[in-house]
Amino acid sequence: MNSVALLLVLAAAAFHAGWNRLLHDTEERVAAMAIAGLTGCFLLSPTIVHSPPLHAGWLIPLSAVAEAAYALALTTAYRHGALSLAYPIGRGTAPLLVTLGGWFVLSQHPSPLEIAGAAALGLGLVVVATAGKHPDRRIAIGFAVLTGCCIATYSLIDARAVQSTFPPAYLGAVLGLEGLLLIGWLRGDWKRLRAALKPGIIIGAGTIGSYLLVLFAFQRANAGPVATLREVSVLLGLVLARDKPGPRAWLGGTLVVAGAILAAV
Repeated sequence: MNSVALLLVLAAAAFHAGWNRLLHDTEERVAAMAIAGLTGCFLLSPTIVHSPPLHAGWLIPLSAVAEAAYALALTTAYRHGALSLAYPIGRGTAPLLVTLGGWFVLSQHPSPLEIAGAAALGLGLVVVATAGKHPDRRIAIGFAVLTGCCIATYSLIDARAVQSTFPPAYLGAVLGLEGLLLIGWLRGDWKRLRAALKPGIIIGAGTIGSYLLVLFAFQRANAGPVATLREVSVLLGLVLARDKPGPRAWLGGTLVVAGAILAAV
């Protein structure tokens, strides 16, 4: 992975950990994600007008559906589990899936180091997530794993899309459609949407900062190492969760770092 892609992914990780902490602390999480999607679309609307993502038009609804499913799975995992449980598992199940998907779907052949890095990082995040005591573990873990599957799905779709379109315009269109889908899920409950307005706007700005950087990284590197390296956001998420890491968490953290290094080589 070249140095520009590396810096883009690390910056995206910082943004991502920040808005996930805010989402976890928000009561109306689905409504906040709906507001976030519409906010992202609004902020990026000039790019949609200037450079319509026509060449990736058929991929926009596919990505939006995967993003909406991701939002629902993530918010449910956060409702049933701590940030230090749901966030690592949700992020940790995606890298190896994306690496293999990039191989079979996008014909991006991973190196042995990339495969080893994704496997080590995923294992490390699971170790981190299973350290400590967490109530309602099974429900949270189930939806966190589903979150990871959604991440892998939209990552592969987006990696394909940005090869033929302008990333900000594409992202704006996807976020807008995602927001509308989530509002439909809420059946237009404007009371919940109003309650989530402030955090939703902040999360929307954070989403643009995090995923737009990832889309630009997808233009400069294969999907597998990009999706793998961005999982260092989990360590930042654990810090923001203010958990006191024990030996298992430190072991998992070591595997995370090792996996990230292997993926970035």
